[in-house]
Amino acid sequence: MSEFLPPPGSPPEAPAPTGETAATAPAGAPGGADTLPKELLEGLLEHLRGELATWIEQENRAGRRPADPERRERARAVIGEWMRSLAQHRLAAGAPMLDASAEERLAGTALAYAFGTGPWERFLNAPELTDIHINGCDDVWLVDRRGNKWRGEPVAASNDELIEQIRWVGATLDRTGRRFDVSSPVLNMRLPNGGRLHAVMAVSLVPMVTIRLHDPDLARLSELRSAGMFDRAIESFFGAAVRAGFNIVVCGGMGAGKTTLVRSLLNEVPPQERIITVEDELELGLHHYADLHPDIGVLEARAPNVEGAGAFPLEALLRECLRMHADRIVVGEVRGPEVLGMLLAMTSGQDGSLCTIHANSTAEAFERLTMYASLTPQQFSRAFTYRLVGSAVDFVVHVEAIGGTRRITSIREVVGSTDTHVLSNEVWRPSPGGWAVPSGEPLRAEPTLRRLTEAGFDPALMNRPEGWWDR
Repeated sequence: MSEFLPPPGSPPEAPAPTGETAATAPAGAPGGADTLPKELLEGLLEHLRGELATWIEQENRAGRRPADPERRERARAVIGEWMRSLAQHRLAAGAPMLDASAEERLAGTALAYAFGTGPWERFLNAPELTDIHINGCDDVWLVDRRGNKWRGEPVAASNDELIEQIRWVGATLDRTGRRFDVSSPVLNMRLPNGGRLHAVMAVSLVPMVTIRLHDPDLARLSELRSAGMFDRAIESFFGAAVRAGFNIVVCGGMGAGKTTLVRSLLNEVPPQERIITVEDELELGLHHYADLHPDIGVLEARAPNVEGAGAFPLEALLRECLRMHADRIVVGEVRGPEVLGMLLAMTSGQDGSLCTIHANSTAEAFERLTMYASLTPQQFSRAFTYRLVGSAVDFVVHVEAIGGTRRITSIREVVGSTDTHVLSNEVWRPSPGGWAVPSGEPLRAEPTLRRLTEAGFDPALMNRPEGWWDR
């Protein structure tokens, strides 16, 4: 039976001196893998979460939203009071006392659970991981940066416990606090380390959690070239295309490296330019590079509250961007009606804008953009959409994960449009090994090649063995 702290004034019921179930502390908690009495940890967590939830609610009603340092300070005070009450009751009952080391581990583990993801924390802190899949309490899968996949340790003793973990993460780690219950069975949020969490319950057989981790440190074109994503010619092209202010759409599948590439492209933007990023969940992390982007605005879409009000979707944010004097507007991922706002921004003087989209090839990206435009309330004709895409987009880049390595496979230049399709040339095409190599289709001399060359592109690299993949 778990040990819970009664209301103030009543000492907690002392646990049995023997037979306490051991709970393993998560990695990173004081004491590492040493064990703790499970009943004590459960009791402390139950009390801590209840006290914190009540305090946070009171602060919010008073018009204050406590910052993380304030929450941690409050949590330490609650833990201290609980530990003193426990010690007094055990002393009075003649039960064994916890030594200083055990008390420190217990307090540290409670903080790790209260301000992190609890048993998941050891996975989130593993630098080699990119994906965490939790299909119920004891079915955990881990994926590393080379695409290797293996089973992880269970994260909870039951699915009900897993749901409570998810609920706590949504309520405390999100900036606005998110519900997770039968009436709100889906949770989408950004974790403090920048990872993206998706959780679902009730409509699935078991509660499920999918976490996508990002590596914000791999952020320069030279690093991506060294990692095998593209060659010197494409590196030279990318840098010049960004500096020259071409509008670029990056497409590919899930986990292919679209966000990583966009981040590296944006780090080529001159520091005096103002960038506004618009995302469903913050992933680009450009605000972490203050020296590269001193003038940056970061906008994040907001889901509706429990009453169904207060939503602020991407398309609404894009309208606001047009009033923010942005030199460049960046949409983390286009997948719906917001495509219209993005295309209109690209044709309204926001040269050098970027976005990502799910598509299996550069050619398919045009059809995806057209399909998303048809989802807008205006329901524009396909002919209008083709014309809009043809005038807004300059280049489409496809990135794909092949054999555990992310690679650029195709780069297509948009040269115009008709009522039935977008006109384009595939300047770089996939080689048999998957690397993008020059296709023989030239870049337009005017204005494309002229602007690229003025911005530092060396077209001769496309014809020299040291400039492209000799495969």
